[in-house]
Amino acid sequence: MLETLSRVVVFFGFIALGALLVRLKRLDQSGLNGLSAYFYWLAFPCWLLVSFSRLPPLDAGHARVLIVYIAAMLVAALIAVVLIRLLGGDRSHAIAAGMASLVNNSAFLGVPVVASLFGPKVMLMGPLVVAADFLVLFSIGCAGLAKASGHTFREALVHTSKNPTVIGAALGVALMSLNLHFPPVLDNALDLLGKSGPPVALVALGGMLGLMPAPRLIRPDRLSIFAMVGKIILAPALVALALSWLRVDPLTFRVCVFLSATPTAVSVFVQTRMYDVWSEGAAKTVAQSTLISLFTLSALALLLAM
Repeated sequence: MLETLSRVVVFFGFIALGALLVRLKRLDQSGLNGLSAYFYWLAFPCWLLVSFSRLPPLDAGHARVLIVYIAAMLVAALIAVVLIRLLGGDRSHAIAAGMASLVNNSAFLGVPVVASLFGPKVMLMGPLVVAADFLVLFSIGCAGLAKASGHTFREALVHTSKNPTVIGAALGVALMSLNLHFPPVLDNALDLLGKSGPPVALVALGGMLGLMPAPRLIRPDRLSIFAMVGKIILAPALVALALSWLRVDPLTFRVCVFLSATPTAVSVFVQTRMYDVWSEGAAKTVAQSTLISLFTLSALALLLAM
């Protein structure tokens, strides 16, 4: 629990810093756009590229686990979207909320915490789940956002294929599959760029939140509630059921379920901001789901350790 608490506190520290800079008028809208662009175009793609290139090639057993994991996550997001639409929610906002319930903060919060809980053996399955999150699930979410923002299906696919996060993940997975690695100097440079991404994105998120009136920030709206329930409750429940049916080994079960229960990734906020679809709601969902996960992940860690 202390490990989870410490990492969530660090996340909120960066968010608070962004809000403070906005309040002190040291960071404005154009600055926030620049921070988001840095994360979107450079830092996060580099992190994905170098992280996946360091993994061994995927075997058949891990592939089956990832397929089942992806299917369970998609079902959870689809349920959230359908419920929002049945209750009269706007179509584009429902799709954005569905992405918020689909894309995990598995890379920067989940993997470090799960490694501290279950030991270094998770450092194979954990990054593979991150690959599934940001090559497959993230790509689907981005395609949905592109379509929701008014593009045709073909345009949505083209936009998604040009997304630097998708390109970084795809190139990293290709290197992993071919068992190719960067020279040490280039590997270190990409790693340095990648590690700079999370603080930058979180400061941008805090700045966005700092521009919002406090009452509106604290009070969750209906869509963000559905997104958070889908992300931190429904998704891990469905992943647990699916992997129980597949009868995976206990360590793989623990890693996948825990990572599926992590809060909404800050990259969802960056993408909704880029597409100008439900960005305020996404910002609130990221911040509020991260705060709630302090308790939900702590409880889940205790259950999985039994």
